[in-house]
Amino acid sequence: MTTIPRPRWAQPATDLTGRTLLVLGGTGGVGEGVVTAALHLGATVVATGRTPERLDDLSRSVDDANLHVEPLDALAPGLTGRAAEFAERYGSFDGVIISIASWGGGDRKPALSLTDEEWDELIAVNLTAVFRLFRAFHPHVRPDGLLLQLNGMSADIPFPGAGGVALSAAATKSLTRTLAAESADQGPRYYQVILGLIRTRQREAAGTSGPGNVSPTDVGWHVAELVAATSPHTSADLHYLLDPATGPRSEAA
Repeated sequence: MTTIPRPRWAQPATDLTGRTLLVLGGTGGVGEGVVTAALHLGATVVATGRTPERLDDLSRSVDDANLHVEPLDALAPGLTGRAAEFAERYGSFDGVIISIASWGGGDRKPALSLTDEEWDELIAVNLTAVFRLFRAFHPHVRPDGLLLQLNGMSADIPFPGAGGVALSAAATKSLTRTLAAESADQGPRYYQVILGLIRTRQREAAGTSGPGNVSPTDVGWHVAELVAATSPHTSADLHYLLDPATGPRSEAA
């Protein structure tokens, strides 16, 4: 049984027993936090990643019978069929959470210094991939369920040295909110959640994580409250989780 502390801002009645969540990018630092929180609250969780090795690491580190891992590449041919396979195997999903992002080669460079190839790669992995995942999995989410993208502050602010990342983040924010408006009153729900600095293992190992960084499991707790509709922010499509002390806030469309 996975156990995590409850954030001070969390609602006490959130229970995901009997619900099934799909975490796309579940092997990443934030994705693993969502997986862990959802399992703690009773959900069955399907977590995806691109490499079997990282999926094996997740299975070993979490060690929960309600966790299932599946390899998935959002840019590979046949994604629609793969989504249908998931739905046949696990049933319709109560929540699909997208937690994927890439900084490309990792080198900071001015936006106009990007080559066509670098630009195309960033757009593909950070924007096209999100679009394809929404399109493929939307038919397999319950009408009262949700599809949610986790994003970073680069969606809102200038990001010198990472223009391609910031552009794609802003674009996926717009995409998610557009889908929220298009599916209003029809279901499923769409959410865009923008995160502050996350307390990842890498930051902790490097000594650069501080008390103001958000825990990945706090992100997962907020996601769980949206799935269960126990969050006071359920009616808004745009959310911010920037401070672990104050918790999430929302903005209406």
